[in-house]
This record gives sequence, structure tokens and C-alpha cells, in this order.
Amino acid sequence: MVDKGKQVDTSAAPPDPQSAFGAVMPVIADLLERGTRAFALGSWEEAIEHFGELASITEETFGSESQRYADCLVMYGRALLQHAIEQSALLAQKTLAEAAAGSKETEAKEGQPKEEGQGQPKATIQFEGEPDFRQVEEEAAAAAAAEEHDSGGDEDDDFAAAWNVLDLARVIQEKATDAKSQLKYAETLMLLGDVSMESENFGQAVKDFAAALEVKRRHLKEDDRELAEIFYKVALAYEYNQESSKALELMSDVQRILNNRLDALRAESTMEAKEEADSLQEVLEDVAAKIEEWRAPPKPVDIGALTEGEQLLAERAKEMLKKAVESGQINDITNLVKSKRDKQNEAKRQPEDSEGGAKRPKKNS
Repeated sequence: MVDKGKQVDTSAAPPDPQSAFGAVMPVIADLLERGTRAFALGSWEEAIEHFGELASITEETFGSESQRYADCLVMYGRALLQHAIEQSALLAQKTLAEAAAGSKETEAKEGQPKEEGQGQPKATIQFEGEPDFRQVEEEAAAAAAAEEHDSGGDEDDDFAAAWNVLDLARVIQEKATDAKSQLKYAETLMLLGDVSMESENFGQAVKDFAAALEVKRRHLKEDDRELAEIFYKVALAYEYNQESSKALELMSDVQRILNNRLDALRAESTMEAKEEADSLQEVLEDVAAKIEEWRAPPKPVDIGALTEGEQLLAERAKEMLKKAVESGQINDITNLVKSKRDKQNEAKRQPEDSEGGAKRPKKNS
């Protein structure tokens, strides 16, 4: 889960009206307020616009190496990440809806009386309601490539933009040595880990979260809930990267930290401590359930638990596979299949120590 509301510390003492900053500071404050409000309302595009302009003005005013500029980049990158997540979800819903609609249309066509000549065996697999790919192979390939470019390509670009902006902030923040700046640096690393998780680049997510954990352990108490959160994020990245043993080890640390915090709260007598203790107990139960889930072997998919659209897709897939097996005309296409995750695991991360590797926000003309 992407953390909200942090790294907005761009305020300072009231500007001197006679100074060069006197005119620009009200503009910065206005953009900050507008962007923060848009982010809180989930208006990601509006937040991106305001925070992008804020970052450009802050760079011009305070310099490209200033911590103020890094703070604005983080706000800008967080808005880009949320927008990318939203677009990815919408694309998935659209794809599922179109597939379900296509399945229903095919079933309706199959229920119609067959004309003369239909139902005869063919030399290759031909699913009813679909075009003969032997005749339109080139057109289908071109259409598929165009669709992938228009949808998946844009999605990747959104996540890449968030990565570039946040990585630029990381380069600036890692140079600061005080505790406050280092904790901001850790938050940026966590956001980079969130980008990697959403992009299914789980190996990179492990590195980013682990780096954030190392920083936070130097500056937070052993019973701090923020420390438990980052331990959990590292564990989750390991689990998705199919390294369950390491994930379970880290989940033990999550339990240890939360139990220490719970003991400290029970020693207090305030109402706030009691409320936090009750909340923390629920969190511990969730953590225990997650550990049991990771320890258990994968369960078979329960068709009955799927949504209507997912059930239609599953049944259609079973039907097509049955027809293919009965025809004896199954083609081996495993060499053509390559998952998005495989591609990302092969890709190299941009050089961490080079500021030129990350793109800066465009300045308004």
C-alpha cells in the first residue's frame, strides 16, 4: 500500500517580501495545496499536473540538488504511481468484460441452426464464432500488435514515468545524512518498491524494500510499527518472488516487533493506548493468517467462487481445450509464450549512482 501524506515538508519561515523568493513562494504554496487536495480526492491527473509544475518551479527556485526539489519529486512520483495503478485496473476490467462479452456472443451463435457445410472437420483447429486465422494471419498479428502498443505499452509507460521521477528523488535524498532526510529517503525507496511490485518486477522490489529496511532500522525504535510495515513489505516481495522461506523468516520479525509494541501499550493506562492495542491485536491476527496461508500448499481454483465473467472464461477455456484434444491438432506454442515478469526480470535496472539515468519533469513553456 502506497503511503500518503508524507514528505510534504516544503514549508519554511515566512518569506521576505523584498527577497527574490517573495513572489514565487505563494505560487509554490498554492500548487502544493491544489496538488494535495487533488491527491486526497483521488484526482490523479490533476494531482500530476499540479505536482509536476510544483517540481519544475521548485527546481528553478532552489536548485536541482535541493531537498525541497526532492520532496516535490516524491509527491509527483506518488501521483504518477497511483494513476498508473488506476489505469492498470481499468485495463484489466475492460479486458475481462470484452472477453466475457465475446464468450456470450459465441455461445449465442453456437445455439443457432447450422447451415449446409458447417460442422465438417478442418485441417487445423477452428473454433466456432472465430475467424479462420489461416486466411487473416497477417491482419490479426498487426491488430494484436497495435492493441498491445495502445494498452500495455501505455501502462508500462505510466509505471516507467513514476519510476524515473522517484529514482531522481532517491539520488538527491541519499546524499543527506541527517535522520529526518534519511527517513524520507527510506520512504522513497519504499515507493520505488511499490512501483516494482505493481510492475511484477519482484526481484527489484526485494532490493528496494530491503534498502529501505536497512535505513529505517538505523533510525527507528525496535517496536515501531513503521519498522513492522517495511519488514512485511520485504516479506511480501520475497513471497511473490517465489522465495517463501525468506518471506516466512521476515514475517517472524513482523510478529516480534508488533508483540513488543503490544506489550508496551498494555503497560500504559490511557484510552489511546488501549485503542491502539486492540487495533494491533487485529493486525497480529491478520499476520498469523498470512503466515499460515504462505505455509500451506496452493489450493485448486474453486470455479464456484469465481465471478460470472471469470466463470464464463474458465468454461470457455475448458471447452476449447476439449475440442483441441479431440481433434488431435494441438500445436505446440510454448516457445512463443513469454510472460511479462520474465521480460522484466531480464531487464537491467537503471544505474543507481547516475543522476542522468532518471528523467526530470518537463518544464512548462
